[in-house]
Amino acid sequence: MSDSTTPDLDAVVDQPDEQFRANLGPALDGLDDEDALAELLVTRPTVYERLTDRMATFEGITEFATNDPETVEQYLRVLWGGMGLIAANISAVGDAVTVETTVNWEATDSPVAFHAATDPETGSISGGPTLADDPKITFEGQTEVLFRMLGDDEFNGQLAFVQNRFDIIGPLERSRQFNETMEAVGEAMEALV
Repeated sequence: MSDSTTPDLDAVVDQPDEQFRANLGPALDGLDDEDALAELLVTRPTVYERLTDRMATFEGITEFATNDPETVEQYLRVLWGGMGLIAANISAVGDAVTVETTVNWEATDSPVAFHAATDPETGSISGGPTLADDPKITFEGQTEVLFRMLGDDEFNGQLAFVQNRFDIIGPLERSRQFNETMEAVGEAMEALV
């Protein structure tokens, strides 16, 4: 998965912003392989959570996404690939998936666009750095807001929506259900660490 010249993801997550930006891509190399990602989740489960937290609260995320979209896409593949693996292999997480839906996120100030799909019948979560063809919900807003949605425990989605920090295209009730599902998934995942 890595060699002596590849930065260690554990160390990169804690680096100052400039080093983090420079080293994240090389540290993520190879993690788009399901076996390598599964090994990371089993042997170093906290690094996945710490990476998600760091990206959700990274102050320069808009500039990062604009200047290095490949690394941000790499991160999104790791994020959703990891969630998919965890949901498939940990019943408490898969059981938390209670709504079937497809969601797109589209940034208004950077090239960031990604999607997620949930299926309660199989307890599955999937997604990645592309837009789904027929989403039930689309969140549109600034890059910083979209990333905070993904992993900032301090983010209040209802307040951000009321403050017009992002728009919801699609049924508000479905959006609420998806949010509840992802909160339950997040709580189940936190219980594992």
